Amino acid sequence: MVEKVYGVGVGPGDKELLTLKAVKVLKKVERIFVPVSKEGRSSLAYYIVRDIVEGKPVEELLFPMIGDRERLKEYYQRAFDSVKSSEGEVAVITLGDPTLYSTFSYLWKLLKRNNIPVEVVNGVPSPVACAGRLNIPLVEGEEKLVILPRGEDLERYLGVFDTIVVMKTKRLGEILKRALNRGERDKYLIGIVSKGFWEDEKIQWGGIEDIDFQGINHYLSLAIIKRIKREDI
Repeated sequence: MVEKVYGVGVGPGDKELLTLKAVKVLKKVERIFVPVSKEGRSSLAYYIVRDIVEGKPVEELLFPMIGDRERLKEYYQRAFDSVKSSEGEVAVITLGDPTLYSTFSYLWKLLKRNNIPVEVVNGVPSPVACAGRLNIPLVEGEEKLVILPRGEDLERYLGVFDTIVVMKTKRLGEILKRALNRGERDKYLIGIVSKGFWEDEKIQWGGIEDIDFQGINHYLSLAIIKRIKREDI
C-alpha cells in the first residue's frame, strides 16, 4: 500500500513558477499521478513537470468534466484505488494550487478518510499569477476579494466586492457582457488573461468597451474585475 501521497501544485503554466519544494518532492517520489479530463488527452500539468520527472512511472487519473456528482464519485473512487495500491511515496500533480478549486481536493478527502498520509505542496494560484501578468495588485489595504468559479451570479457581487475574480468557465465573454452592461460598466476596469503563461497567451486591461472578447471563452481564461477608485480616475 502507498506510504504517503503528495498533492503537488505546479502553478499556472510557467515552468519557472514551479516551487523549489515541488521540484524536490517530484524528484524523490516513486510514481507520478496525472489527472486528465479525457483518456489520451495531453495534460498541461504534466507538460510543466515532464523534464523534472523524466524516467519515472507516470499514471493518468481520469476525472471527466461532467456535472453528474454520483458518476464523478465513481471516478474518484477508481483514482483512489489506483493511488492506494501504489508502493512507496507518490505525487498527484495539479495546475495552480491543490487547495484552490483543484481536482486533487476530492481525492484528498478520500485519502484522509482512509488514514493515508497526505502532504500538500502549494503552488502559485492562477488569480495571483494573473494579477502579476496584468501588472496590478489583486487587492490592497482593506479591499474585499471574491473568487467566482463559472461566474454565473456575477451581478450580485458587483458593488459588494472591490475585486472579483471569474475563472473556470468557457462562457467568460457572455458572463462579463451581461453583468457589466447593466449600469455598472463605468464603475469597473477589467483584466483578462486568456491561456495565461502559454504560447498563445492574450492579456487585456481596460473598460468593458476596450475588451476584445474574441477567443477568451476558454477554460484557461481568467478575469479580474476591479472597482474604480478615485485615485484611478
